[in-house]
Amino acid sequence: MQMRYDNRRIEQGSEGHSRTRKWLGRAWIVLLLMVVVVLKARGQEEAGGADIDAPLAQQVHTFDLPEQRLLDALGEFTAITGIAVLRADGQAIEGRAPAIRGEMTAAQALRELLTGASLAAEYRNERTVELVEPQTVTTVGDQVSLSTLTVLGNRHDWTYRTPNSVSVISREQIDRMPPRHAADMLVETPGVYSAVSAQDPGLSVNIRGMQDFGRVNMMIDGMRQNFNENAHQQRNGNFYVDSELLSSVEIDKGPSSGVHGATAIAGSADFQTINYDDIILPGNDVGVRLRGTTGVGGDANGVHFIGSTAMAGRFGDNLELLAAKSRRSFGEYAPGKRHQSYDWLTAGVQDNPLEGEQELSTVKFTDTTQDSELFKARLGLPADQALEFTWLHSELDYNNTSDRRITNPATGEIIDEDDSYIRYGDARAESESFGLDYDYQPDSPWFDLHAKLYFVDTKNHRNAGAGEPVMAGSLNMSDYAWDNGYCESPSSEYWITACDAGLGSRTDTRIKTYGFLLENTSRFTLAGIDGFSFDHGLEYFQDRGDSESADTRNGSAVDSAESTLQPNGKRDLASAFGNLTWENETWTLSAGLRYDDYRLKGNTAVPGTEWAYVTRQEQFDARFDEATQQQMRDDGTYDIIYNRGLYDPEWQSNPGMYEYDIDEHQDRWLPTLAAAYRPTDWLELFAGWGKSWRPPGLTESLMEGQHPGDPFASMYPNPYAEPETSRSWEAGFNTAFEGLLTPQDRLLSKVAYYDTRVDNYLITNMANVLPGQVGGLGNTMFVNNLAPMKFQGIELELDYDAGPWYTRLAYTHVLNGDQDFCFKTYPLGSHQIKEDQPDEDGNYSGYHNDAIAEGYDSYEEKLDHQTQCAIGGEAASLGMNSARNSIMDRATWVLGTRLFDRKLDIGTRLTYSAEGKPEGFDTAIWPSYTVWDLYASYRFNEHVILRGTVNNLRDESYVTGYSDIFSRTYAPGRTVMAGLEVQF
Repeated sequence: MQMRYDNRRIEQGSEGHSRTRKWLGRAWIVLLLMVVVVLKARGQEEAGGADIDAPLAQQVHTFDLPEQRLLDALGEFTAITGIAVLRADGQAIEGRAPAIRGEMTAAQALRELLTGASLAAEYRNERTVELVEPQTVTTVGDQVSLSTLTVLGNRHDWTYRTPNSVSVISREQIDRMPPRHAADMLVETPGVYSAVSAQDPGLSVNIRGMQDFGRVNMMIDGMRQNFNENAHQQRNGNFYVDSELLSSVEIDKGPSSGVHGATAIAGSADFQTINYDDIILPGNDVGVRLRGTTGVGGDANGVHFIGSTAMAGRFGDNLELLAAKSRRSFGEYAPGKRHQSYDWLTAGVQDNPLEGEQELSTVKFTDTTQDSELFKARLGLPADQALEFTWLHSELDYNNTSDRRITNPATGEIIDEDDSYIRYGDARAESESFGLDYDYQPDSPWFDLHAKLYFVDTKNHRNAGAGEPVMAGSLNMSDYAWDNGYCESPSSEYWITACDAGLGSRTDTRIKTYGFLLENTSRFTLAGIDGFSFDHGLEYFQDRGDSESADTRNGSAVDSAESTLQPNGKRDLASAFGNLTWENETWTLSAGLRYDDYRLKGNTAVPGTEWAYVTRQEQFDARFDEATQQQMRDDGTYDIIYNRGLYDPEWQSNPGMYEYDIDEHQDRWLPTLAAAYRPTDWLELFAGWGKSWRPPGLTESLMEGQHPGDPFASMYPNPYAEPETSRSWEAGFNTAFEGLLTPQDRLLSKVAYYDTRVDNYLITNMANVLPGQVGGLGNTMFVNNLAPMKFQGIELELDYDAGPWYTRLAYTHVLNGDQDFCFKTYPLGSHQIKEDQPDEDGNYSGYHNDAIAEGYDSYEEKLDHQTQCAIGGEAASLGMNSARNSIMDRATWVLGTRLFDRKLDIGTRLTYSAEGKPEGFDTAIWPSYTVWDLYASYRFNEHVILRGTVNNLRDESYVTGYSDIFSRTYAPGRTVMAGLEVQF
C-alpha cells in the first residue's frame, strides 16, 4: 500500500485578516475617543464653568412607550427618568396612557402620559411627583402624606405585567456576580440552565429541559447565533457572548407567533448589548465609561481581569455613536475544599461508581481570554425614521482538551490529578455580527415598524498535536520517518504507522448566518371597540456550513478535506407571522398564526452492505463457458456436475456506500392562543397554548466521520430525520402589590405552570444498525424518538423592594421524570432482502412467513419497523444527550440592603440545586448543593462606583447542576473579586 503526503503550509490568510481588522478596530476606537474628549472639553468651555446638571424634570430622554395602562406607563416613566410618581389620596391609578415616542423632557413626557387622565402633577422635590385631582392642587410642602400607591422605578418591572413567561437578566444582576463563564448569568432565571463545561467558553442555553439546534433561539441584539459544533451532552448550538458588553438578557419561554419564534420550540434568549443611554449620563451629550474587575490576593482563584472601555456621543439631533472594547482573562482555578464528593465522577453514563478517589487541587485547562469590540451608529432620518448600524466582534483563546479521566483502563487504578485531563492543543473561536436596523414610527396608530438585516460569521479553530510516537528503543521512529523523507511515499505498513503517529490535526468549523426581520404593529378600532392591535411580519434566515479538517505536521497541512463531522451544507427557513390582540383594563385576548417554510440541501453518504442473490445457473455460468457446458451435455455429466452442491444458490454481500443527495423541503402552519384576566389592580391571571416545530439542522442530517479520540464510536448522518413537533401550554398569574409594609414598597411576582409535549425529538443514539448489516453498537446517529417527550414544571419569580432593603426569589420545580426513548433499530432501512427471496422450489423462509402472519408485507418491512426502547438509566447504553437526564429543581434567593443614602448596596445570594440522576441510579450525576455568595457596591457619586464580590463564600466543593458530565469540572472554590467603574 502506497501513501503520499502533500506537504504544504496551512493558510495564514484568515489570521492576517484578523490582525488587520484588530488594528483597524483599535484605530477607530482611538479616533472616536479623541472626538469625544474634544467635544466634551469644548462643551465645558462654552458652558463657562456653569453647573451642567439640569433639574431632572428638564432633562431630555428618549421615550418609546406603547399605548398601555396608565399605571404601567408611569412605571416605565420612573425607570427611564428616575422620578418616582405617587398618589397621596390613596386612590388607584386607573385609565390608559397614550403612546409616546421621541426625545422630550421628563416633564413633557409626564404631561403626555396624563392626557385624558383627569390628574395633575405636583413636584414635591426633584425626584418625587405627586398625582392629584386638578381641583385639589395645593402646596403642602414637606408635610405631604405619601400614598400607598407609589410607582417605584425598575427598568424591567414590565416582565411582571406581561401575561406570559418572560424573564430579564438585568445589568445590575450581572454586576453583582461578575460571571467567569457566560452560563453564570443564567443562574437566577427560573427554568433556564446550561450544560456548561468550564473548559469551553461557548454558551448553550437550555429552557425547560430543551436546548441546541435552534430549540432555543439564541440571539445577540436580535441576530440569530446559529453556530453549532459537536460537543458533549448534545451541546450543539454554542455561541460566544461577552458579558462586559451587555445591558440585559431577555428570555421568552415557550412557542411564539412573534418575530423570534421560528423553530424555537423552547423559547428565545436575546442578549442585548449596551446602548447610548448606558454610557451617556443624563444631561450630557457625550460619555465615557471605564470598568475593571480583578481577583483579590490569595482568593483571586484565576480571575485575572474583567474590564471594558466604552464611549458614546450625541452629535446634533440626528447622530449617535458608540464604541466599546472589552477583555476577559482567566487562569486555571481551584475547586472548593469543603464537603468534597467523589461518587459523581464515575456516574456520568452508567451507574457503576468505582473504588478510589481522585482529588483535584486545580481544575486544569480552564484558562481563557476573550477580546471583544462593539460599534454602533444611529442616524435619525426625516419623517420619523431611523437607521442603526451594529458591529460586534469577539475572539476567544482557550484549550482543546480531553474528557476527565478517572481510572487507567488497563490497570483500573486512579489516575494522578496531573494526568486527569490531556491538552490536545490550542483552540480559538471568533464571532462577528453585522446588523442594520430600520425604524419607522410616525404619529399614526397603523405603523410601528422595525426591520433588520444581519450577517453572523462564527468560526472555531481546534488544533491537536501528534499522539504517541512509534518507538524503537529510545529512538522516536515517527520523528525519524518525517525528518528523513520516509513519509513522502511510505514503503511498508511499518512506515505508514510511524508517519501517522507523527501527525497532528486541525479542525476548522464555520457557520455563516444571513438573516432578515420585518415587524410592524398596527393599533386600531374594530366595530366601535377600542384596544385592538395586530403584530405581523416576516423572518428569513439561511445557515451555511463551511468546515475543513486537516492532518498537520509542525504547522504544515499534509492532507486536508471537508470536515464531515461539522458538515458543509445549506439550510433556509422563511416565516410569516401574525398575532391579533384585543386588550382593555380587564381582559387581554390574543390569537396568532405562523407559517414556516424550510429547505435543507447537502450531500452525504453512509456505509452499508448490498445483498445480491446469485442463482445456481448464474454461478454455473460464471464457472463454465458455453462450450464447456455443451461438452458436459455431450458427455452426459452436465446434470451431475450442475447438482452436486458446489453451485447452490447463495447471497453475496457487497460492502459499499449509500450516497444521499438531500434537498429537503417542508412547511407548517402553527397557531397560538393566549388570554389574560385582571379581576383587580394587583392580580393578573394568564394562560397560553401553542404549536411549534423544529426541522433538522445540518449536523443532524449530514454529519459523518469518526468520533475524535474514540475509535469505537463512528458518527453517521440521518438523511431521513423528521422535524420535531411540539404542543405547549402554560397557566399562571402576575401580582403587583404596593405599600404593603412601607408607603413606598412594592412586591411583584410571577408564577407559571408549563406543560410541553414534543414528538419526534431528535436525540443521539449509539446503537444503530446500518443498511444491510447486523449489529450496530458504536454507530452513532441523530434519530427521532418514537416516544413523546414531556417537559413539565412550575416557575416562580418574586421581587420585593422597599428602598432601604430588597429581596428576590427565583425557583424552578420540575414535575416530569425521566423520558422514554424508542428508536428504530434500522433508522435508514434494513435493506435485508435475503429472507424474502424464495428458494429454487418456490418456498420462503420461516422469517418471511412469520412476518406475513404478523401483518407485514415482508421480513424486510418487519425489520424496518423494529424498535429498541429504554427509560432513564437504562438509556445509557443507547446514547448520551441533553434530554436523557431531566433538569433538576433549583432556587436562588437574594437579600440586600441599601445604606448611607443608598450609596452602599450590600447583600447575599443563596443558590440551591437538587440532585440530578436518572431513575434507578444509586449515585447522583449532579449531587445536591447549597452555595452562599456575598456582594457589595459603594457609589461615591454619579461618576464612581466600587464593587466587591465573594463567590462560594464557604468554599464548597460541588458540580454545577446540569453541567457537562464528561468534562466533569468542579465549580470554582472561594473567589474574591473587586472592581471599579468610572463614568463621566
